[in-house]
Amino acid sequence: MKKVLILVFAAMLSAVASANEMVISNAVLKQSGTRLVSVSYNLGEEPAIVTVDFLTNGVSIGEANFSNVEGDVNRLVTETNSMRTIRWQPRLSWPGHTHTCLTAKVTAHLPEEPPDYMVVSLGDDTAPAIAYYVSTNAFPEGGLSNDIYRTSRLVMRRIHAAGVRWQMGATAADFEQAGLTATPRADEAAHYVTLSEDYFIGIYPVTQEQYRRMTGAAALGGHYYTYADSPIRPRCGINYDHLRGSGTGTGHNSLTSSCAIKKLRNLTGIDFDLPSDAEWEYACKAGTTWLLYTGEAYTEGNVSKIAWHWDISLYSDVNERQTHAVGQKTPNAWGLYDMIGNTLEWCRDKYKANLGTNEVVNPIGTVGNERVLRGSRFNYSWTPYARTTYRSSDITYRSSDQAKAYGFRVVCPIMLKYNEK
Repeated sequence: MKKVLILVFAAMLSAVASANEMVISNAVLKQSGTRLVSVSYNLGEEPAIVTVDFLTNGVSIGEANFSNVEGDVNRLVTETNSMRTIRWQPRLSWPGHTHTCLTAKVTAHLPEEPPDYMVVSLGDDTAPAIAYYVSTNAFPEGGLSNDIYRTSRLVMRRIHAAGVRWQMGATAADFEQAGLTATPRADEAAHYVTLSEDYFIGIYPVTQEQYRRMTGAAALGGHYYTYADSPIRPRCGINYDHLRGSGTGTGHNSLTSSCAIKKLRNLTGIDFDLPSDAEWEYACKAGTTWLLYTGEAYTEGNVSKIAWHWDISLYSDVNERQTHAVGQKTPNAWGLYDMIGNTLEWCRDKYKANLGTNEVVNPIGTVGNERVLRGSRFNYSWTPYARTTYRSSDITYRSSDQAKAYGFRVVCPIMLKYNEK
């Protein structure tokens, strides 16, 4: 017998706003004869990012079950002082359920306190230019497993860093905890760092197809672009000069007009950039001080769970050492993939051989001839390179072959524009 979905609705308001200010009011739920569920609400005086949750007995039914919501939801709603509408077809995403009561929770997030995930369209007309989600389970079109999130859309994760005092680098005890007999190098000396702002960072390195779209190129390029899965491999064979421009500084406005990141800014209207060395490491460690962000001992088997690296038993032929599609290894606790292995990733900083032990705020290396590279690479062995604190560097321009293991991921401010003069 076919199950019939019978819904009885209640409304619940939730707001993340300034003190004593509710920006959502008058929420109304109803279901039409076509089984279309609509949630109407009134947005107050200020624009807000609006999300919704559906619950039974006070428990969410799970974002995947209503990832097909449409309308004035999962975006920055700027139409203030007016009734807005969210639409949902339960029979298309939540089949076979019979419930007597369903509650909708509508939440308004101030723009300076966005949800944890932002998805940016890279010229994909089938998607909103910018969408916000509370989790990857809420992503439409099959969720994160859909290759659109590695090709035509850019997935950014909010990193809650503002005011957090954390250890950059590693101590001898950290090495010992991981089972290493070596000691940390001077360029990974342990010291405390505080970052002033939260930021978004890409959950993947930028892929071949994403790079093609962000730069307007006619075809894939760099290295390893002739394989069936090349569009979702990291864009490598890339230089710092390609990304930010020759002779540029470390400030967010220090870009040339023709560089790749400037083209990405022009395409999206968002102030993307390379991460600083400290932003990269804070995101990689995901709240830990471990050499492997899983907290496991530093062994080849444990490294292989999270990182693509050269394994002579698998890749004895040098031609078999190559990049791999992003997102296949175990992510860190904040859902970031390929932070270790696959490709080294460019940072904005100029390389400093000795980080010292002094506590610092918003560090950025401004002196030197080379730029920082982080994350290890597919054509290096697992030890001693594949760890959260390993730092490398190079000059800003190499041939494509010399840079074949160099890639990048991007960051942006949570308000999407840098307040840099």
